[in-house]
Amino acid sequence: MRIITKRHWRGWNSEDAKESEWARKSAHENWEIYRQQLETLRPRLSKKNFEFFKKGLHDGRLISFSIGDGLHLDLSTKEQMVTISDFLRTSVEIKVLNAEFNAIYDLKYGKVTKSVFDFPSDDPLWGKNIDDWGYDELSEVNEKVLRHEVLFSSGASILIEFEKFSFQKTKYDGSRY
Repeated sequence: MRIITKRHWRGWNSEDAKESEWARKSAHENWEIYRQQLETLRPRLSKKNFEFFKKGLHDGRLISFSIGDGLHLDLSTKEQMVTISDFLRTSVEIKVLNAEFNAIYDLKYGKVTKSVFDFPSDDPLWGKNIDDWGYDELSEVNEKVLRHEVLFSSGASILIEFEKFSFQKTKYDGSRY
């Protein structure tokens, strides 16, 4: 994470006026840099995906994080015979409940080249659970691969490098409180 870091988050919650002011100013400047960075990635994303990355899932809750070579396979039925060649597609799936608890997002990353889930973090922020989806950013690794990073309020983080992305949003009738 380069745009909003753990230092920013600590600064916003610091009693040190200098650190708090640095976090506020730096985050404001970094958000403008990120908006420009995201705009350069627009041609590589569908309109729907661009809007997703522009809005993010701030204060959402992680339901699940899965990585594997066979997430696309339905092994619950014996009708589908699989071979070793069916396990050549590393993918990641993330399920998140949004901040309002009224929608579930199923995020799917294909052609994954790298995935890191840092929990518990060696550099924690608050709490003992994964906690709220804080900030995320999309960046370019190269002309084919994008990177999506997520920082949670606990200090946990997710990093995924991928070529394909899609998501589905499903209505959910819940309440945060």
